[in-house]
Amino acid sequence: MMFRPDRPSFGQLSFPGGLLEASDDEPLIWSGPRPTEWAEKLGSEDIGLARRSVVAAARRVFVETGLLFAGSEGDGIAEHVDGADWMLAREQLSDLDISFAEVLSNRVFAFRSELLRPLARWMTSDFVHQRVDLRYFAAVLPVGQRCSPLKTRHKKSWLGWVDAATLLNDPHDTPVPTLFAEWREEEKQNPDTAAREFNLGEVATPGVQTILHTIARSSSAIGFLSARRDLAVQTPSLEVRDGVPVLVLKD
Repeated sequence: MMFRPDRPSFGQLSFPGGLLEASDDEPLIWSGPRPTEWAEKLGSEDIGLARRSVVAAARRVFVETGLLFAGSEGDGIAEHVDGADWMLAREQLSDLDISFAEVLSNRVFAFRSELLRPLARWMTSDFVHQRVDLRYFAAVLPVGQRCSPLKTRHKKSWLGWVDAATLLNDPHDTPVPTLFAEWREEEKQNPDTAAREFNLGEVATPGVQTILHTIARSSSAIGFLSARRDLAVQTPSLEVRDGVPVLVLKD
């Protein structure tokens, strides 16, 4: 997960991700389910949008974490994507100076779409000023690859593995409350606010929280990756119960 204090509208605590870009349509060497199959998996009639979504997911994961779902056509998946040249590629990709297709073609790599699995689709509520249509994916972690933060990221940003059940049930056993307090102290300059007890709902969107619950209920990684999902759009609505506004997700 990532803690990004500069992204309140998407939740400071979230999964790696970002926006679709026009460059996600560029041709590249493709492995795994074809775009037509991805459109079926995602429940979309727009094959181009389905392809763009899968490529964008892989691109943003590479930028944010350094994990690359690609490799030489005959050699499977890249095991080591560390080093200054890879970090430079991530920085250029983050600044949109190059495309994901260029990153792969420069190394004659194929995009391994088979490492991704559709997970969920969320749309922000109709009362939110900035409405966003989000697609979430699960992925197989390539053997030998390690997560690392983007070098140019904000100094208070954080990237790391978090146990979903622990974060939901006993969040103070994770690094997140400390990050939250440090951010409060720096941004608000208010000791009372900075010392406020960490609240997951304040820093994570309903979509992220729901997916964390899904992960926490899974008995194994293989089971989680192989489970069939309902990819219907989920949108929380606002209701007032006993005078208190609450977000409600319809079954």
